[in-house]
Amino acid sequence: MAIPQQEKVLTSLAGEFLVAGQLCLMGYNASLTLKNFPKTDIFAFNPKNNKTISIQIKTKKGGKEYFVPEKIDTMINPFVFVYINSNNSVDYYIVPAFDVAKISHIQRQEYTDKNPQVIKEQPRMVHINNLTNYKDKWNLLGLD
Repeated sequence: MAIPQQEKVLTSLAGEFLVAGQLCLMGYNASLTLKNFPKTDIFAFNPKNNKTISIQIKTKKGGKEYFVPEKIDTMINPFVFVYINSNNSVDYYIVPAFDVAKISHIQRQEYTDKNPQVIKEQPRMVHINNLTNYKDKWNLLGLD
């Protein structure tokens, strides 16, 4: 069953607000871009060391795979994958862009190897099972 577009938009926004809230609770300033800045959903600032980063947020409620961009700048923009469970509890996976590129490349290669009939240009995806080592690893944002 397809998810209505409005539900997708609201889930995406919920993820961004949830991450911004977590960042604020950790003492960082978080500013949402509300889709007005390319490849960036949140700018985060650490007032203790004046470090600023931009973050991409990917949010799921149901399902187990996240679509990620085809081109990932591996030197910037860490990702935070937000998983909203059926009871509305939330899991956070903080993943450096380099790792997202690597995981999604390997996952696509494994898929096309197992399914030789499909075209090789499959979308990049990341399965939640490939993110378990990144759960709650906020230090990987590099703000400290």
